[in-house]
Amino acid sequence: MNYLQRKWRSISIGFLFVTYMVVIVFMQHPISTWFIIAGSWILLHLIVYLCTFVGVLVNLLQGITRRQEPSVPFFKLAYHLGTKNATILASYGLIMLRENKAEIAMQCFDRALEHNAYFLTTKTLMCNKAIALWKLDRVDDAIALYLEVIERFGRDDQKFVTDRSYDQEGIDDLVANNDYMYPQDYTTLGFLYTLKEQYEEALFFSHAALAKKEGFASAYDNIGQIYYFQGDMALAKENFDKSLELNPKLPDSLYFAALLAKDEGNLEDAYALLVRAKSCKLDGLNTISYEMIDELKRSL
Repeated sequence: MNYLQRKWRSISIGFLFVTYMVVIVFMQHPISTWFIIAGSWILLHLIVYLCTFVGVLVNLLQGITRRQEPSVPFFKLAYHLGTKNATILASYGLIMLRENKAEIAMQCFDRALEHNAYFLTTKTLMCNKAIALWKLDRVDDAIALYLEVIERFGRDDQKFVTDRSYDQEGIDDLVANNDYMYPQDYTTLGFLYTLKEQYEEALFFSHAALAKKEGFASAYDNIGQIYYFQGDMALAKENFDKSLELNPKLPDSLYFAALLAKDEGNLEDAYALLVRAKSCKLDGLNTISYEMIDELKRSL
């Protein structure tokens, strides 16, 4: 069955060509006979590969409508029917992450990794799996998986693998030797180290994100959080201000800016910042939640 799944396009083309030659050319049956055979073959494939067929239709629907919500029940159906299509599983897994259903997301990413054969898709799946591990409170495993991505997809001669020097030279070497690590990857890894209170590493990867993409708002948000948890409120405010200058609707920075305003006694400013944060769309990929915003509001 696995062989057929990998080769079904070639087998289908070969089958349709052979039946055409036999039925139409040699046996000289009417063309309608061949259409019946071809239609039956296509119907058989739709039945056998129903889960993937459903998923492909959903991907098309999502591409046309530019909306996620209508596609969720169909992705769910494809998932429960046992699809092994990595694109479908990756899409549904990401939706589950956004809905804070990390356990299902993990299952999607694991199944996709088992059956995926594409280089960049594997890298993306591993990074998404690391986020799911974070959401399942397995931060050490999430960090280890990101470090595996760096080692596996970076250049063989990169210094980071053997020399963990968390300085500017290390940042330059890391970014130069990892074409497939994106700013959001470095930012997420930096945030994971923040959760572990390993602030040197957290700053290192956050600055790597900025070296990869200057003006990346989420990296400044990361750095602001690092300084906030270290108690350096001046540097925290400087970085949250920079983050919001680049992206005024970044809810994580709005929330922490409200915390700073509260600590300074500026309760009206804090409340206004929380109102802005509450108006943003939050999901499982954010570092804050609506509940955190409401709790801080009540404390003002």
